[in-house]
Amino acid sequence: MRLSPDPACKVQREYGSKMKKMSLEKIIKNETGQVMIMVLILLVVGSLIITPLLAYVSTGLNVGREVYEEKMDSFYAADSGVEDALWQIKYDKLTELFEYDTPAYDPYAYYEYSSSNQWDYYLSEPINGDSVNVTIGNSWIPQITPIPDEDEARLIIEGIDNEPPKLIIVGSVSGTSEYQIKIYYYKEDTDDPLEVESLGIWLPPGFNYDVDGQEEDDFEAYLEANFPGDYSRKITTHNGGEAVVWTFSPAVLFTDLPEVNPQDQPMESIITFQFTGPLGQSPGAVSWIDTNLDLSGGADITYTWDADIKVYKITSTATDTTTDKQTIVEAYTAKCELRKLGSAIGGEYRAAGATLMIDENPWHKPPIRDTLLGASSVEVDDIPVDAEVEKAYLYWSAWLADTGEEILFWDYCTDLDNGNWDYGSDWHESGSSTAFYAHHDGGGRELKMENTLDLHAYEPETVTASWRNWTYRSWPQGSDDCLQYGFYDNGSSSWDWYSDLGICGNIGTSPVNYTVTVPDTYLTSTFKIGFRIQSYSDDNEYIYIDNVKISVQTGTIADTSAIFKIDGDQVYFDEGGVPTKGAEEITASEWSLLENEPGEYSYSCYLDVTQLVRTFSDEGDNGNYPGNATYIVGGVDGDTGNEWSYAAWSLIIIYSSPETHGHQLYLYDDFIYSGMNCNVDFDGDGEEGGTISGFLVPEPIRDPDTGEIIEENAAKLTCFVGEGDDYYNDDYLKFNGTRLSDGKTKWDVWNSWSLGMSEDGIDIDTFYVTWASDLLKPEDTSAQVDLPTETDSWNLVYIILSFRSATTTGGTMTYLVRG
Repeated sequence: MRLSPDPACKVQREYGSKMKKMSLEKIIKNETGQVMIMVLILLVVGSLIITPLLAYVSTGLNVGREVYEEKMDSFYAADSGVEDALWQIKYDKLTELFEYDTPAYDPYAYYEYSSSNQWDYYLSEPINGDSVNVTIGNSWIPQITPIPDEDEARLIIEGIDNEPPKLIIVGSVSGTSEYQIKIYYYKEDTDDPLEVESLGIWLPPGFNYDVDGQEEDDFEAYLEANFPGDYSRKITTHNGGEAVVWTFSPAVLFTDLPEVNPQDQPMESIITFQFTGPLGQSPGAVSWIDTNLDLSGGADITYTWDADIKVYKITSTATDTTTDKQTIVEAYTAKCELRKLGSAIGGEYRAAGATLMIDENPWHKPPIRDTLLGASSVEVDDIPVDAEVEKAYLYWSAWLADTGEEILFWDYCTDLDNGNWDYGSDWHESGSSTAFYAHHDGGGRELKMENTLDLHAYEPETVTASWRNWTYRSWPQGSDDCLQYGFYDNGSSSWDWYSDLGICGNIGTSPVNYTVTVPDTYLTSTFKIGFRIQSYSDDNEYIYIDNVKISVQTGTIADTSAIFKIDGDQVYFDEGGVPTKGAEEITASEWSLLENEPGEYSYSCYLDVTQLVRTFSDEGDNGNYPGNATYIVGGVDGDTGNEWSYAAWSLIIIYSSPETHGHQLYLYDDFIYSGMNCNVDFDGDGEEGGTISGFLVPEPIRDPDTGEIIEENAAKLTCFVGEGDDYYNDDYLKFNGTRLSDGKTKWDVWNSWSLGMSEDGIDIDTFYVTWASDLLKPEDTSAQVDLPTETDSWNLVYIILSFRSATTTGGTMTYLVRG
């Protein structure tokens, strides 16, 4: 792409949600047997039937066989309920299973908080003539009170307002008999010093704290060396297992715990101890910590716990439909899974797509795409056949030479006294930035148009106002430092002020483009726009503004319709939203527009096509729809003959499958323009690049015999970028400071070349973070992704990231049979 005449990094995005957020239900069809459980049942049944056999020995073998078979049939029926519950839990089916219950299932609703927090269902068919009812409840494990309700628990564990939790505690085995607790603390400037009142851990049945086997670098030795006499350790039997609790009096500072560096963000403490238990098995332990800070957002709950380990109580009741005799089986199972924090979703994704514009004269330098294609196709055939489509999103994007925009007002914001503005003394000119800036020093806060514009003849939804903002520095601004925009209300002869764009706090030091459609109310003959600051009164708190524009669209803004075919059949949604085959085009539900140059635009369109893909893609082995198919997109408008020329489409399929091992996904699809010498702020947090947080990296999958890592990737990410060029170098993607390859190069990744595509012209590039790279380690909670460019300019349509997570269910921990 050619050099941008504006050296600043320009960003335009859709405001509101910064990231698509979804809740996925895993649809998994296969089922495994419970051999160990059946062995236990046979042992119990054996003891139960000895007396009946002796009592009836004189009546002959037939009577004994009937009693035995009757009991066995009932126990088998009850165990079938346990096995079905284990399957429902393992494959995350509880939310779907109890969707219509009152209350609906909630993973944070604990039975110990309320006896109504248990859910039941019947097996669809009788087992051996017995009807089987299954009850499932979440068990509260931490030895601490008060037990939270579901809303309080969710805020403590998942975080508040899409921010990571202030305190996270997790645990894992770190040696043959060594357990490690990790505590992460995200400190805020307004926090009081974090103090620890107590720390505890629950070990499941069969595992114990090794009182005599603690080593010199374990937690017990650390406490003896640093807090002699100020702590106590208590071991008790708890929930069928063993609870170990360390209590501090007085409370100790978090910064005084092992291995804490007060300069880290988040701070981290690592606590180790030795345990005993079955050789080669890992305890599904639950740890917790109690502090002096409210971690619940107002409920004054000061503790948190390791929510990665969930314990379920299962009760299966088999009722003989003839005699009404019941056989009851109670079991507890522990499930280990990566918690879903803040804005993560579960599943795995497949990104596909193709260019709709090519360069048939590649010798031209710089390259210019000169041929618009009617359609292009891609075959997806590598999604596991037992997978199920959870979500499918279609994007198409292109460049237009002219959308028919008429500029009604433009001010570069270099001269406050040019007759365009009525301003208070808080507003000043900035010669170095060719912009206006504001800082409250006791004067007038408002910047308003001096003269009126006549907009009364324009159609609704056609007039837009746009401008750019940035701050002098990123760190001084607080949430109360805001810029409002406003319109003059002719009817009331007053100004109406708005804050819906969220221009508050740290919006970043690079210019950000803001665009609003002028509401119909203000399409009058006396139109004016204005701006007003709130706060911005402390040192180094300045807000900049430039390029204020009022314009009207007189032509096509974006091509919001497209042809979409699956396996050769054109498909669309009818008026009722029903997936249908036929010669109708699909219509975008959302679209965005970027001004790359004056009068020249790129657009991006989006449509959720989940139901189309579920309905018309290839059927799997079990009546499921994995999403494998040949996809065609066409009929997309774009202009050729310019360095900016491009047109392309991409489909994201998010699916669940037993083969995925579990992932957390993050999707950002604000349409963003990156100029030269820029590192775009794709997550909208006011800082360059993006910081992805709210996940916990698990241990990699290892060979159970050798311990060697047998999976390759810890994470992957895909970017859909429009108008990158091989002609210009020095644009790259960095993950935690290290450049990743797009499959061809690390130094020019937005090169209009994508692995597996037959034609160039677009970047739909997937980058892999391997375990061997050491860029992600177990228990990591965040990652930094940067997209710097030096010479090239391009548009980011979306970036999707997937982090590995672990989901395992450990059979039954305890098993009780009553009959």
